[in-house]
Amino acid sequence: MTASNSSGDNIKGSSASNKRDSLASLLKTMGGDDCDRPACDDTKSALTAALRRVDRSPGVVPGGADVGDASSGRSAAAVPDSYRACPPTRDEIGASTWSLLHTMAAWYPNKPTREDKQLMSTFMMALARFYPCTWCASDFQNNVQLSPPRTETREDLCLWLCEQHNVVNGKLGKQLFNCTMNDLDERWRKSSSSKCQK
Repeated sequence: MTASNSSGDNIKGSSASNKRDSLASLLKTMGGDDCDRPACDDTKSALTAALRRVDRSPGVVPGGADVGDASSGRSAAAVPDSYRACPPTRDEIGASTWSLLHTMAAWYPNKPTREDKQLMSTFMMALARFYPCTWCASDFQNNVQLSPPRTETREDLCLWLCEQHNVVNGKLGKQLFNCTMNDLDERWRKSSSSKCQK
């Protein structure tokens, strides 16, 4: 049964229409020059798929997974395990966070504005404060106090972040990275590996 508001409008249809418009608008804004970036690829694909599903989706669980609907023949069992999984572990959060940070640094402006510099520094400070692993957060806060974010140029930020990653990896007994711009750009910006090509 579809609910109606006081004016008799079909709420489910209106909600689907609003979702469609929002998704279409977001997808349109992603068509700019930046979308040759690898980070845009999966997002564009996901938005396009979401746009196709918006009218067919009977419900959503926290995190965005489709819960299915008995009347449609779709079941929650069809939802990928990754959507029903437990909260992420420290290692999963760490790997994802480093990927995000290195990718952000790789695409940071070569000549950032004063606001860019301030926002990036604030972002790093906020991350250090609100990181969900409490002892990791405390350790990163200490590291950031000893070596504040260098945000003057893209290269400064990339190298600072690589150094911070190496500080953490050193404490954990993990492999250290070669902190050169060639290596960082190869990994986080534009890989020459054939497996990374579209």
